[in-house]
Amino acid sequence: MSDDRRLTVDEAYEAAYRFVWQYAEREPTSDALQLMLVSMEPTDDAYRTSDPASWEDWLNCVADTGRTTLPRFPRA
Repeated sequence: MSDDRRLTVDEAYEAAYRFVWQYAEREPTSDALQLMLVSMEPTDDAYRTSDPASWEDWLNCVADTGRTTLPRFPRA
């Protein structure tokens, strides 16, 4: 994936939603959001985040935006 892809405001919002969604699916604990934010913390090194996997997850979510079905919670 090219690093210079530009997103519209709507696409960036969808990419962020996808990123949080995939993380919540993987980390079902009540502390998941705090853990996600810690792992997303930007760094100046080659990994870009405190958890190197977070950056790859983010890039995958950006790539999926506008190309695949948006994940949704089941509704009663």
